[in-house]
Amino acid sequence: MLRRVLLALGVALTALGVAVAADPALAVTLGLPAVPRVVVAVLAVAFALAARAARKNVDFRDPEEATVRASSLEGRFEPPRPGADVDADLAAGSGASTTDDRLRERLRVLAVRVLADAEGWSEEEAHRRLDDGTWTDDRAAAALFAADVSPPSRHVVASLTRFESTREREVRHALAELERRAGVGGD
Repeated sequence: MLRRVLLALGVALTALGVAVAADPALAVTLGLPAVPRVVVAVLAVAFALAARAARKNVDFRDPEEATVRASSLEGRFEPPRPGADVDADLAAGSGASTTDDRLRERLRVLAVRVLADAEGWSEEEAHRRLDDGTWTDDRAAAALFAADVSPPSRHVVASLTRFESTREREVRHALAELERRAGVGGD
């Protein structure tokens, strides 16, 4: 009800304002005060009282209703993080040779790109250096791609204690070396 009254009052005052703007003599005829500040102040007080009255009659939402509404909202989409599948392959363990082969091949492609960009080598040169283990001084990183390079003995002993497998250590060392060469490491 109050909204209708305020709407009617707003429409009437707008029409009066347009009429007075169109013909200023109408203000004298209607006996409107000469000082517009008085009119604005009276309207401001009237609207403030109307707003206060309207706020007193507001029914706040029931918390249970809010819970029901929230449960019907669509879930949040979380895009996959780059490399999440590699992390999942590593977490699955190195027991599956196809997973190891896929992971090694993906890292080999990455290594060739990084070495070609960072060192200025051709792809063939990068492949050759990866195969013979001369692309880095880190034997654990070189052992990932080169069959004739064995990881350091302390890494083999550490893998027997099951802290980290030899394959995980080789991958970690290779990625650290590639990050260093690419200049994206945190150091």
